[in-house]
Order: sequence, then C-alpha cells, then structure tokens
Amino acid sequence: MFHLPEKIEYVINRITDSGFEAFIVGGCVRDMLMGKTPNDFDITTSATPEEIQNIFEKTVPTGIKHGTITVVLEGEPIEVTTFRCDGDYNDCRHPEKVEFVRSIEADLSRRDFTVNAIAYNPTKGIVDLFGGIEDINSKILRAVGNPEKRFCEDALRIMRLFRFSSVLSFEIEEKTLAAALLKAPLLKQVSAERINAELTKLLCGEKPEIITALIEKGGLSHFGIAKTKGLERLKNLPPKIGIRLFAFLKYSDGNLPDFLTKFKASNQLKNEVLLFEKFTGMPLASKADIKDLLNMAEAHLVEDYLNYLNAFCDMDTSLQKAMLRQIISNNEPFKISHLAVGGKDLQSLGITGEEIGITLENLRKFVLNSPECNIKEKLLENLNINRN
Repeated sequence: MFHLPEKIEYVINRITDSGFEAFIVGGCVRDMLMGKTPNDFDITTSATPEEIQNIFEKTVPTGIKHGTITVVLEGEPIEVTTFRCDGDYNDCRHPEKVEFVRSIEADLSRRDFTVNAIAYNPTKGIVDLFGGIEDINSKILRAVGNPEKRFCEDALRIMRLFRFSSVLSFEIEEKTLAAALLKAPLLKQVSAERINAELTKLLCGEKPEIITALIEKGGLSHFGIAKTKGLERLKNLPPKIGIRLFAFLKYSDGNLPDFLTKFKASNQLKNEVLLFEKFTGMPLASKADIKDLLNMAEAHLVEDYLNYLNAFCDMDTSLQKAMLRQIISNNEPFKISHLAVGGKDLQSLGITGEEIGITLENLRKFVLNSPECNIKEKLLENLNINRN
C-alpha cells in the first residue's frame, strides 16, 4: 500500500540516519490509503530548517520562516517542513508566528481535517491520532479538534472543506459543516487567487453542487454571487473548468464579466467562458451554423458547448454533434484561411483595402453551404458573378 518513490524514501532515510524523525504527511497519505497514486509528497520532520540544510548538499529556503526547505535531488524539488505549532491567526489566513517542535503529535494536531492529519514512515508505520483512517473508510470530512477554531485560524480551510467534499465525494460531518457555514463570511479575507484555485477544483469534482450551501451563507458574496441553482447537472459535463464555470455562472445570480475579473481568472479561462456566452442564442440548425461556431473556437470547445445545452437546457444535441464530427472528418472549410483563394488573388482582380476582408468573408459564407465549391476557379467565378 505504501510504496514510496525512491527519492522520497531516500530523503526520509537520510533524515532518519541523521538522528531525526521524518514522515510523509497529509494528502499523499490520504490518497495512498484510498488506493490512489499521489501527485506529490509532503515530508514533515523533527529537524529544523538549518539542520535540513546541513544534511543535504543542495537546498533552497523556499519558506524557511514557516519551516519549509526544498531539497533538490537530481533536479527534482522535494519540500521538507519542520514539525510546528502555529501562533495566533490575526488575519484568518496566516499565523503571526510559528514554533518549531520535535513532536509529530503536536504537528498533526494543527492540521485541518482528520483525513489529512495522518503521517507515515517505513519505520513507525502509520501515525493516526484523530481517526483519519476511520473517516476515510466512512467517507467523512471532519475537522481536527474544534472546527470553529480551525476555520477562524485559516478561512481558506472552508473552501478546502467543500473542495475535498466535491473531489473525494465525501460527506461533511455535521459539526464541521455547521462551523464552516457559520464562518463562511470570513472568506472575504482570503485572496481571489486562493479562492480561484479551490473553486476551480471544486467545480470539476464529483459533487460540485455541495458549494450551494456555502453560497447561500454568503461565502461568495464578495464575488457578487448570493444564490445558484442546478449545480447537480454539472456532473453531466466533462470535468473541464471552462464549460463548468460558464454553466455555474449562467445559473447563478452574479454578473459574468464582473465575476471573472474579481475571480482573477486567467486570460485563457476568461476567453473560454466569454466565448461560450457569445455562443448563447446562435443558431444551430445546420452544418453552416456549426461551422460558424468552429470559426470562433476549437472543435473541443464547440463540443463542450453542445454538452452544456444537453445538460442544462434539455436540448438533444446529437444531430449537432454528428454534424460537427462530419465537418472535421471531411475537412470541410469554415475559416477564411481554408479558402482556395487569398488576398493576393483578390488584389490581382483590382480588389483593395477593406474590401479584401469583406470579400473573403463573403466567400467563406458561400462555401459553408457549398464546400465542394472551395476551388480557386469556382470561387473566382462566383466572385465575378456577384461583382457583375
């Protein structure tokens, strides 16, 4: 069950051989207990940052104030963090100070949820002080200790709670849920970038509708969203943030462009969501209509939009998907760049300036319904007829 990557095991053994304790901890342990392969590994240790720097040849002090040193092995970065206790959280996000300790028990007691408060090393095995394994088996999310205290310390934990519930498909324990909803307004103090990272993962999870309760308690009111509906249908869309965020916003009461700005969405994500908004209301009855969408977006985005119409608008889009596949497989033209004539051909006919673009767009529209006419001679013939 606990087969560690060679470099992770090497770091743990090297620290242990130097007289200190070291464990993998948190999400990687949780995932391995669930039979999943972790994306990354967090190592926690009784050694101080200075002691870690003395043990390993190449290190980077990435977060030395909070006890984190990055060990670099053959170009691969591995984060190692000292056991710690946190001081007061005056901003509901960051501790005013941290105290390094030598006890794994003290370090685990400061963590957010029981399923993330489990440690392991090959010598001691599993260290589970808060019933995390039982909660994993029961698919329950429960705060470590007093849930209100946990969320007041770091309000981002509220978003993490709902994200884990969606992604892992776990239920939230009653007291933990009540505390999270009570403290939901504290999310106003969390940066948009952090909310972005959590909400993005949440919406692409198995239970995205879980966010509804948090929204109703004002958790996203600072983004202009106070209510939403129909989020259980998000599961019927592919787990891609562009189309899921679009659907989420269409069925919420927020202003779409305003939300994307406050949400600090990347340019790519913003463009995708706004593109889907442009698609809204465009005709879809013919292949020419589908080609107009393809002229604006990649085929996979057009398919995502058709999936959205199917899932949220109760529209059978099987015909449109068939037309989309046929257009792509037949290499049918739908862009100006696909035309068999170009600007130089038009210039040779005396067409200049803005008229070139207008003429090319007219020819593009002509071949949408007549792809077999995308031959230079036929296009020029059509052009001559229309000009005369």
